[in-house]
Amino acid sequence: MHLRRATIITVFVALLASFQLAGQSGSPPAELSGWTLTWHDEFDGSEIDSSKWEVLTLRDSYNQEKQYYLPAQAAVAGGMLRLTSTDEPFEGKLYRSARLEGRYEQVYGRFEIRARIPTTQGIWPALWLLPRSARWPLGGEIDIMEHKGSEPHTVSSAYHFTDKAGKHRYVTERYQAVDSSGQAIRWPDGFHVYAAEWEPKEIRFYVDGVEHFRTTSAEVPVSSTPMHVVLNTAVGGSFDGDPDASTIFPQVHLIDYVRVYQRK
Repeated sequence: MHLRRATIITVFVALLASFQLAGQSGSPPAELSGWTLTWHDEFDGSEIDSSKWEVLTLRDSYNQEKQYYLPAQAAVAGGMLRLTSTDEPFEGKLYRSARLEGRYEQVYGRFEIRARIPTTQGIWPALWLLPRSARWPLGGEIDIMEHKGSEPHTVSSAYHFTDKAGKHRYVTERYQAVDSSGQAIRWPDGFHVYAAEWEPKEIRFYVDGVEHFRTTSAEVPVSSTPMHVVLNTAVGGSFDGDPDASTIFPQVHLIDYVRVYQRK
């Protein structure tokens, strides 16, 4: 979620199997081959589980963002976490939105989130990992998925780190795909599974089971600092610009589940 410029690499693949995957929900699997489930939330209750999540009250963020994060903008209903972004000014900010941070931290593993993302100009949903024990970007940052609302056919992933000179660097990839009929997928139109597999020598990024980006220790210093899950929708700022006349409010970011695994 920190400032970045995208490196455009577009990938088109047939995703019939991914559409089948994206239609699935419910309880966590009894087993994911090669992995052990360590932490999860299926959002099946009537409210956000405060033992698992901190719901932020945050006025100021990076990247010239225009939202005020408020707990009232987040709720659990119908087996989903709902992050609602509105164009209601509040204490000097033009928009209201929501940001949750997981209380559980883990080094390495598979981090998987099934979500339906919001969109239109200036809307910036993100699913990412961040450490508490290191000042940014010393401990790294893993952006599982980010979306520019002005580009409904595109999502992106990124990894942020500090180079040997102590400067902030990042690597990133954009991702597009087509469905089984050859039509470009509009990611906000349905649920998709976004995941990152973080290991000591590489980080791999997936959408609906398709690996679209990989970075290795030969290219970057892969973090060994424990991280937690962050779920949010920013509004405005340097990533996709600010909302305009084409932006639609309210926007709802739906999250079906968050699951964290470790290698067996």
